[in-house]
Amino acid sequence: MRPQGKHHRPGIASNSQLTLLFELSHKSHLTAKIRLEYEDVRELPPALAVKQADVAATAAAKRRKANKPIATEEDGVSPTTMKMIEDVPAKKPGGAAGTSGSMALTLRSKPGMGPGIGSAGYGAQKGTPSSSLVRRQNLQTIRPQWHAPWKLMRVISGHLGWVRSVAVEPGNHWFCTGAGDRTIKIWDLASGNLRLTLTGHISTVRGLAVSPRHPYLFSCGEDKMVKCWDLESNRVIRHYHGHLSGVYSLALHPILDVLVTSGRDGVARVCYLAVL
Repeated sequence: MRPQGKHHRPGIASNSQLTLLFELSHKSHLTAKIRLEYEDVRELPPALAVKQADVAATAAAKRRKANKPIATEEDGVSPTTMKMIEDVPAKKPGGAAGTSGSMALTLRSKPGMGPGIGSAGYGAQKGTPSSSLVRRQNLQTIRPQWHAPWKLMRVISGHLGWVRSVAVEPGNHWFCTGAGDRTIKIWDLASGNLRLTLTGHISTVRGLAVSPRHPYLFSCGEDKMVKCWDLESNRVIRHYHGHLSGVYSLALHPILDVLVTSGRDGVARVCYLAVL
């Protein structure tokens, strides 16, 4: 009769045994590969080993010399002098010890010269200085002057379309606005009341400018028109033609009687006002 329970097949290893065998096999393979590839360079050649030993000895000597005290009692220096030497503060990384920003020295290259070579500070040509030592000035931060924040005085409404342009009269008595409803409105600056509405454009008013020397108001719009308004008679006295598309901005010269307009046709036109 066969025994009851689990049966184990002879000759088949468990998972843990397979993992251990795999690790041992991989380790043996890696060891053999390293031995075959790096056996010839396992030790340095005699000449290179001697050279590296000399370099290590030189570096060790420099370290010992740097760590050696400046003076000792064997040199005949008194203990008081030794204490004074030890109390000297070490040099800071950014400059001399105990110096402020205004007394520090900085290296400044001369215009047209390259950086200095070595500690001498000379350029490519022998004897030609390429830099100089100057005192670093204290950097002062300019604090902006405080002013009261802006406050909204009023909201003015009256246009039936987008307000595309605004201009203020130089005398600060009124200002004008141009909008998508094809009108120009003049408002009182102090009270905000509507003074006048000018009509004449057949499309959106894009730009406004008030002359500081003449009672003229200039306007431009998407209807390709540039108009000059006489504010004494409240009518158009001149048209400026030439733009092939909408006119989007204009500006008056601050001194001369010159008007400059620019439009969607990619040009700027300069008009003289002496003929008015």
